[in-house]
Amino acid sequence: MALEYLWDVAAPRTTGEIADAVAAVEAGTDPAPRGVRESVATSLRQTHLPTLETHGLVTTGDAGISATPAAKRVVRRIRDTGPLGLRWSEQYRLVGLVGLCSVVAVLAGVPFLAALDPLVPAVLSLVAYAALSGYHTWTLYPRSTRSPRRRGALDDEWRPTQG
Repeated sequence: MALEYLWDVAAPRTTGEIADAVAAVEAGTDPAPRGVRESVATSLRQTHLPTLETHGLVTTGDAGISATPAAKRVVRRIRDTGPLGLRWSEQYRLVGLVGLCSVVAVLAGVPFLAALDPLVPAVLSLVAYAALSGYHTWTLYPRSTRSPRRRGALDDEWRPTQG
């Protein structure tokens, strides 16, 4: 949550500000109770922020702690959402269930579908699954002519969004 918060604010923050935001989410109330806030601040100082800094996801400067461009890929993986605001796993499940129900409906003789060959909805659902899979893969990389595997290419392209 701390990395997502830093990414979303796109500006340096103190450990206390980060702890306030994370504790509010964990406690489900804003402001968070003092004990929760202190516990979060301690774990951020002792464990989480040093680990994030070691992996190059945050930097600590005079103005405070801020997310680096490398954090974008991690934040996208944490959120794991697709174009409809659903998690990718939910979208894949939806395509599979619609395909399965369509095939069963054809085989059961549901009106308007009974005339179809069961292979038609099966193939259409597989095509939809493949298209979703291709789009999912495409969204994982930046839009540029440079290879995403070139060292430093991702860091050059991605900047925190204003939020």
